[in-house]
Amino acid sequence: MTPSQPSRVRLPHLAALLALAAVLFFVNTWGYDLWPPDEPRFGQVAREMMQSGDYLAPHVNGQPYKEKPPLLFWAIAAVSWPFGDVSEFSARAPSVLAALLTVLLTYVLAARLYDRATAALSAIVLMTMALFWWEARSVRCDMILTACMTGALVAFHAWHVKRHFGALVAFYAAIAAGLYAKGPAAVVFPLLLIVTFYWRQTADRRRLHWVVGLLAAGLLVLAWFVPARLSLGASAEAPGSGSVGAEMLRMTLGRFVFGVSKAQWPWYYLEQLPGGLLPWSLFLPWTLPWVWRHRREDEAMRLLLAWTVPAFVFFSISIGKRSVYLLPIYPALAILLARSVQALMASDHALWRRRTAYVWAAVLILLGAAPFALLLSEYRHLWSHGFLLIGVSSLFLGGLTFVRAVKTPMRTLHGEMAAHFAVMALLLSAVALPAVNAYKGAGAFCKPLRNLSEEHADYRLYTVGFSREEYIFYSQHFHTPVLTDLLPVALPDEIDALEMAKHQRKLRKAIAKAVEGVPVADLARIAAQEQDALIEAVHEALSQTDVPGDLAAAFEAALRAHVEAFARGFGEPAPAFLFVQREDWKWLHPLFPPSVQCALVAARQVGSRNMLLMANASGAELLKCASLAPAP
Repeated sequence: MTPSQPSRVRLPHLAALLALAAVLFFVNTWGYDLWPPDEPRFGQVAREMMQSGDYLAPHVNGQPYKEKPPLLFWAIAAVSWPFGDVSEFSARAPSVLAALLTVLLTYVLAARLYDRATAALSAIVLMTMALFWWEARSVRCDMILTACMTGALVAFHAWHVKRHFGALVAFYAAIAAGLYAKGPAAVVFPLLLIVTFYWRQTADRRRLHWVVGLLAAGLLVLAWFVPARLSLGASAEAPGSGSVGAEMLRMTLGRFVFGVSKAQWPWYYLEQLPGGLLPWSLFLPWTLPWVWRHRREDEAMRLLLAWTVPAFVFFSISIGKRSVYLLPIYPALAILLARSVQALMASDHALWRRRTAYVWAAVLILLGAAPFALLLSEYRHLWSHGFLLIGVSSLFLGGLTFVRAVKTPMRTLHGEMAAHFAVMALLLSAVALPAVNAYKGAGAFCKPLRNLSEEHADYRLYTVGFSREEYIFYSQHFHTPVLTDLLPVALPDEIDALEMAKHQRKLRKAIAKAVEGVPVADLARIAAQEQDALIEAVHEALSQTDVPGDLAAAFEAALRAHVEAFARGFGEPAPAFLFVQREDWKWLHPLFPPSVQCALVAARQVGSRNMLLMANASGAELLKCASLAPAP
C-alpha cells in the first residue's frame, strides 16, 4: 500500500495492543530499587525539584545539574506529586508512558504506510524487542526522546502526503519536545531524514521550512535554558563547570569527535543492535536481503530507510556510542521487520522458518538452563521457586518450539516468538530483577539513614573517594564528598596538571592494592598492630611506584593532612555518618587520630562495591536511640 492509501486505525484493536504493552512494561516496576548510574540520579533530581519548588534549574545533591534537559525530571515530578515523593514506580512511570505512546505512534504510522495487519504486527514486534522493553522500564531520557522522534516521523509523513500546516507544526513541536528530553540528539534524526528523504528535491525541502522550523524549536528550548542559567547566578559558572559554550561543545562535538563519553569502535552497533532487537534479530538473515530487494518498492520503504540507515551510519561514525543512542530508529525497524516477517510467513520458504525456529528454541533452552547454572555459582543462595519457574518455563517453550519446527511449517512462528518473549519478560520482571536487586540496589544498605531522615533527625553525611546519587536518594540526605578531587600538591615545573592527575590516580590505586594483602580481623575495630601494618603497607606502596619520589612523598604528606583534617571534623559531637568502600577504609581509618571513635553500622556489596556505613560516636548513639524509640 502506498502512503496515499492509508488504512484506518481500529480503536478496539489498538486499545488491546496498548493494554498488552502496559502489562509488559509496568509489571513490578515498583519491585526493585533504582539502579545506578542513571536511575537514582534522575530520581533524585526530580525529588529536589519537588522539595525546593524550583522546577526551572535542575539540582542534585544541592548542586546545579547541567548534564540533561528537564523534561524527564518534570515528568517524574508530575507523576510523583500525588504520592508526595519520588518512588521506584513514579520514577519509571514516565518511561513506561513514553513507550506506550511510541507503540501507539508506530501502529498509526504502519497503518498509514501499509495496513492494519502490518500495524498490529509492528506494534507487537516493537514492544517485544529486548532493548525497547528494558528502556521502557528504565529511568532514562531515551524513551521520551524516542516517543518525540516517532511523533516527528509520523508528522513528517503526514506533511509529505497532505501538506497540512498542522502536521508541519507538529513536526517541529516534536523536535522541540525532544530537545527538552535529551538535547541536540533530537535534531540529528529529523535533519538526517530531511536531507536523505528529499535528496535532490530542493523544492520539497524548501517547502518544509526546515531552517525556520529548527530555529523555532531551538528558541522554544532557549525560553527555558536562559532563565534556568540566570537563576543559578554565580553557581552557573562554578569552578570546573565551564562556560555555556564549553558545555555545549563537550556534550556535542566532544562526544561525537573525541569520545569524551563511551568511546567505542565503528562496528559497535553491528555487535550491539542484534542483541537489542532480540528475538526479532533472528529474522535479520531474511530481513536484510528482503529489504534490499524492496528498497525502491514505494515511498513508504523510502521513508523508513531514510529514517534508519543515515542514523545508523551517523552514530557509527561518532566516537561516543551507547546502545540506547539508536533507540529512536527501533519503531521504523519494527515496521521493516514486520513487513519482511509477513512475507516470510506467507511464502513457501518453510526451511527459513524452521531454521529460525531451531535457533529460537536453542536460545530458550540456554535461557532455561541459566537458573540451574545459578546453583553451581557463588550466588546459589539466590535460588528460589521463582527461578525454578523461569527455568522450567523456558525449557518447556524451547522444547515445544523445537517439536513444532520438526512437525509443522511454522507459519505462526512470529506470533509464538512474541508470546514466548512476553512470558519470559514477565517472569524476569517478577523474579529475576528483584533477586539481582539484592546486589545492585542501595535501598536496604541505606535504610538506617533513611529511617533517621524520615524522623527528621539532624546529622551529617559523607562519602569517601566517590559521589553516587543512589546513596543520596535512598538515605534521603545530601552528602559531602571527601577525597574526590586532586590533593593540593605543589607541581614541579616539569609536570603539568594533567600529568599530576595521572600520577595521583596511580598512587591511589597503589594504596588500594597494597592494603588488600594486609589481614584485618574486624573492620569495626582495627587493632593497633593491624593499623601499623596498614600504614607501613601504604608507605611502602607509595615509595615503590614509578612516580617521582619527591612527588610521592608530597602526595603522602598531603593525604595524611587531608584525612586528619576530615577526621577531626567527622569526630565532632554532632552525629555524622560515612559511606566508604571496604578497601578504602582499611587505609583511611589508620590515619584517623586515636581520639576519633567510629562504629560500623552496615556492610554490604552494592553493585561492584564492597560498602561500609560508618558512624561517629554521636551517630551511633543516635541510631541506638532511634531503634529504642516506640513506633509512631
